[in-house]
Parts: sequence; structure tokens; C-alpha cells
Amino acid sequence: MRALPAVPSDTTLSLRAGEWATGGNVVGVTQVDVRTVRVGGSPEGMAGWVWVRGHNLECRWPWVACAREWCVRVAVRAEALYDALAR
Repeated sequence: MRALPAVPSDTTLSLRAGEWATGGNVVGVTQVDVRTVRVGGSPEGMAGWVWVRGHNLECRWPWVACAREWCVRVAVRAEALYDALAR
């Protein structure tokens, strides 16, 4: 596996179905967009995947006051990070 790419904070990742999973190891079947806060750490039992913590894009809307450091945590296939950064 290649080294993880640098993912700057506030990067928007558009993750396709099959590229991400929930904390319960359930692979996502739709696209999800995440504005990153932090990328790193490995979900237990999911070799080749990495945690992405961030916010839904809706958190930028003026009437949504998300005061948390991050509100979304998904596991992402490490190789899919390269694809998502290139989109």
C-alpha cells in the first residue's frame, strides 16, 4: 500500500459508493461529501482503510451551527483518497 496522501484540513472529498464505510464496517452505497478536519488512524479490522473526520457540506449553511470539531466519521479505502483528491 502506498503512503497516505496529505489531505489538508477543509478539503472536500466526494466519496463514491464502495469507497467509504461507517464505523460498523457497513460499506456505503451512495455518494457522500465530507469537508475534512482530520485524516488518519485505522479502523479496527479494516486493513487498508483510514478514518476521515469532517463535516457534511451542509454544516457551512448559515442556519446550521455545527459547533462540534467534526460531525462525520467515515472509514475510507486508502487508495480511494487518491481518486477523491484528483476529482
